[in-house]
Amino acid sequence: MKKYSQYNIRTPLSETTDILYNAASDKFIAMRRNIELKDVAELSDSLSSLLEENQMIVPEELDEREAVINQWKQRVEADKNFFLIINPTLRCNFNCWYCYENHKNAVVMSKDMLERVKKLIDSIVTEADTLDISFFGGEPLLEFSKIVQPLINYAEEVTARYEKRISFSFTTNGFLLTPEMIEFLAGHNVKFMQITLDGGRDSHNKTRISKTKDSFGTIISNIEQLLNHNIQVTLRINVTPENVTDCSDIINWMKGLTVEQKQLLMANVQQVWQTARSDEFTSRTDSLLDEIVRCGIRAFPAIMDNLRQMCYADKANTFVINSDGKIFKCTAVDFEKAESETDIFSATWRQELSKKFEERIKKRFANRNCFSCRIFPLCMGGCYKRLAGNPETDYCLYNDRQDAEKNLVMSIIKDRARRDALNNSKI
Repeated sequence: MKKYSQYNIRTPLSETTDILYNAASDKFIAMRRNIELKDVAELSDSLSSLLEENQMIVPEELDEREAVINQWKQRVEADKNFFLIINPTLRCNFNCWYCYENHKNAVVMSKDMLERVKKLIDSIVTEADTLDISFFGGEPLLEFSKIVQPLINYAEEVTARYEKRISFSFTTNGFLLTPEMIEFLAGHNVKFMQITLDGGRDSHNKTRISKTKDSFGTIISNIEQLLNHNIQVTLRINVTPENVTDCSDIINWMKGLTVEQKQLLMANVQQVWQTARSDEFTSRTDSLLDEIVRCGIRAFPAIMDNLRQMCYADKANTFVINSDGKIFKCTAVDFEKAESETDIFSATWRQELSKKFEERIKKRFANRNCFSCRIFPLCMGGCYKRLAGNPETDYCLYNDRQDAEKNLVMSIIKDRARRDALNNSKI
């Protein structure tokens, strides 16, 4: 016996066509509006086979919710890959209006703290299959010679001793990069950097103010040098209703990149969280994404898919060490005000992290609003930050779940179309 999947979502695509998407399988098909999904037993053989192939029809006895939860747990709990995020400082060379961190008088990691971080790396490496270290902040390049270089050299030495794989990444504004820094990074397993632009040259320079340089021009020049050294860059473009139409400088720059450079560059277009969303803003953001893809560069928006593309903070073996030694799970917090999970001084920091992780798993899957929700595989009760910050057990992230379903599905469909368009252009 078969049944329709509880995670099927049917949403209009045009006047005559609907999209049927399954949030568990991440598959979709286009259907004529006049096709009615009757009782499973009454479907034609061809339609029944198509739906079954895309897991939109499933065995009657299958507990889909349990299957999704088990799949999620395997991904967050089973691996021995450790992801360590380190904040050398919360200071920054810019003062962006939307930033939630307080850069004034921010703590810089001390020599003693640096040694404690090294010892923590020692304890992780013995049980890890791989170790990924990412530098965050503040602006991590402010402490490149004092903190970043020593930690990279030490981590490479330790992982080589135990024959473990190591890689490094950065979240940075990219302004402080120098040729010497880039040479060092290219020679030390630095595979990836995320760098931000705030619209085109005029908009960006009004947000990221430099008294001596054109910050936009400096940053895109540095990005080119990273690409030339085979370091992948995700360019995060922060958009607002005011700057989303002022991105022609970015597009013109992208058009001038070489094929080899474009293959190492991706663009992530993100709405600045303090600004209001509207249909017009969404349309303009989609147009920007389409323009970037036409340049031959992969472009994607913020897409919620916590089953297949889960947030790093949801994973058991990911944690953040702040410059003062406090340990967090998420970087999207005010480190001075947010409550930490534990700290590097605690002899039982691993046990404390593990206990809180298990408590949040129980809370995540006790939420009764999720039991019959069709977008549960995409949402999974929200990311770590949403889960930890909500005092209620039974809550929902959306005021209008039906509207959320439509928006989520359409963002996924558009992203898939852009990927296909980019792949076809390379054939």
